[in-house]
Amino acid sequence: MRNFAVLGLLTLLAATANADTNSRFDVDTFLALKSISSPKISPDGEFIAYTLENRNLETDDWESAVWMQPKAGGDPIRMTGVGSSGWSPAWSPDNRFLAVLTDRADRTQVWLFDRRGGDAYQLTDIKQGVSSFMWSPDGTKMLLSIKDPSPADLDEEKRPNPRPYVIDRLQFKRDYVGYIERRRTHIYVLDVATRSTRQVTFGDYDDYSAS
Repeated sequence: MRNFAVLGLLTLLAATANADTNSRFDVDTFLALKSISSPKISPDGEFIAYTLENRNLETDDWESAVWMQPKAGGDPIRMTGVGSSGWSPAWSPDNRFLAVLTDRADRTQVWLFDRRGGDAYQLTDIKQGVSSFMWSPDGTKMLLSIKDPSPADLDEEKRPNPRPYVIDRLQFKRDYVGYIERRRTHIYVLDVATRSTRQVTFGDYDDYSAS
């Protein structure tokens, strides 16, 4: 309930910032609207981290970034950089780190921002990327949701031409999905200190999310 109230407040602030009382609500106004999601309050209650999405009309695509808003007021602080997308912020239980998912390193990985300052650093280095994550209660570990690697993910060097699709089923494509793969999603445990990972679910089924 607390996060819903925060989300409503942030959405209202975003709509107010985009509003112009002297102009009509037209197509350009609609395209300029921004969307706020995933509000997370820091353990000490001093900051709210959230994901802000907006349309890039030049690329005809959505862009997202993680921002941090001080509870006491003031200007919001952009956490993830320009030129890459960031989403799914999550505070560490000890209030020291803000973890986010970002495609800053080509594949989606978990990055950490230290509240004491300094540059963000990449926590995970999974070839096929990370789908979602969750802190352990003591902050020493994370659950990661990771999809099985494709043959291209396992290539040591990038091939000059993409690998062909191998079709071995009657229904091989689906609307809004594309080619249907047999790769599964499983849960891994990450040790934050050593950055080592251990797979904990197996089998021919999906464990969709670690969040």
